[in-house]
Amino acid sequence: MTNLLLRLFVKDYRNVQDANVREKYGLLGSFFGLVSNLILFLGKIAIGFMMGLFSVIADSVNNLSDFGNNALSIFGIKVANKKPDMEHPFGHQRMEYIISLVISCVIIALGCIMLYQGAMDLVAFVKSMIDTGKPVEAEIPYVEYVATLVVLSLAILIKVLQSRLYYSLGKRIDSIQLKALGRDALNDVISTSTVIIGVIITYFTNYSVDFAFTIFVAILVVMSGVGILKQSAEILIGEKPSADKIHALVNLVISHDGVLGVHDLTMHAYGQILFAVIHVEVDAKKDVMVSHALCDGIEREALQKLDINLTVHMDPILIDDPDTEKYRQEIEKAIQEYPKPLRFHDFRILSAPDYVNLIFDLVVPPELDDEKGHEAIRNYLLDHVLGIDGKKIYLVISFDDSMTDFLSDSSDATLES
Repeated sequence: MTNLLLRLFVKDYRNVQDANVREKYGLLGSFFGLVSNLILFLGKIAIGFMMGLFSVIADSVNNLSDFGNNALSIFGIKVANKKPDMEHPFGHQRMEYIISLVISCVIIALGCIMLYQGAMDLVAFVKSMIDTGKPVEAEIPYVEYVATLVVLSLAILIKVLQSRLYYSLGKRIDSIQLKALGRDALNDVISTSTVIIGVIITYFTNYSVDFAFTIFVAILVVMSGVGILKQSAEILIGEKPSADKIHALVNLVISHDGVLGVHDLTMHAYGQILFAVIHVEVDAKKDVMVSHALCDGIEREALQKLDINLTVHMDPILIDDPDTEKYRQEIEKAIQEYPKPLRFHDFRILSAPDYVNLIFDLVVPPELDDEKGHEAIRNYLLDHVLGIDGKKIYLVISFDDSMTDFLSDSSDATLES
């Protein structure tokens, strides 16, 4: 179904990197939901009032909220694809996450209203049991019973189609907004299924157990809203990029001849626009213009192949120097034997007749990133290098927190200094 709709309504639908194509993907999903959710709302609310079942009415209100969410999505997609301007030089793509926040709040609010009504019905059920020893009676005529099952079954089918379409479109363009709508549609399948069970029980027992299914549906709706809220908030606050994105960028960089190592990678996003900074180690003996051209080429390739706006910081290091290599190997050996994971980079030395400074950056785990942890590591490393050449040794260490070093989890030896 997804491919058919894309071929009908989205020209050049395979070019998902194009902003106009991405916009049409979002609009296709949102308009499909807009029409289908309006139909579901009208059908369910008519059946709900006719049957006097609040669980069906609550389910219809949930569809009405979905209708509103689709309208918000259309607005968000239009705003997110506006061109950059003086006030927003990086574009408006983060509007997608703001709209997702609004959608989640609407879902949570409606879920709470449904939960309140279910609780009131539960109170009525308990009161009836205390007063009469029986639940509240409710009789459903056969014709209305069949009509209800037909409408709710069709609703489930439509919601399954919605969910598959949302997820498929969202996966193709990596849209959190469409994925959120897909998750909500799947929850609607579950909630409508429970409503059907409640209707069947009521029909065969002539007792109203509607409250239990209203509460269950409400809990599902609230949980769905909280999940979407959490995911959207984490992205807006700023979360670590996926391992796939990190590996793709690192592999591209280290594939170039002349790159001796990489470190200090940071990345952040404005919607689908990624920005990154990485330090690239090069041979200090090479012509600086040659190394600079290498870094420029890496930046261009990252933009062309990965759509990442990369800034490369060039770090010249001295290689094939016996003294530097001797001390580097000692530090590397000590770090490998340390009980906690450590990584170092930018290693160099400053040598004098009677002393030598070992200068490097050290990436440490968060639990060691304080004055006490730094001192313990410094003393440990100093014990391993004392006495070499009979010189006084000083350690000049810049400590980096592993949480902000996106390469701290890598085991690739090419990343080491």
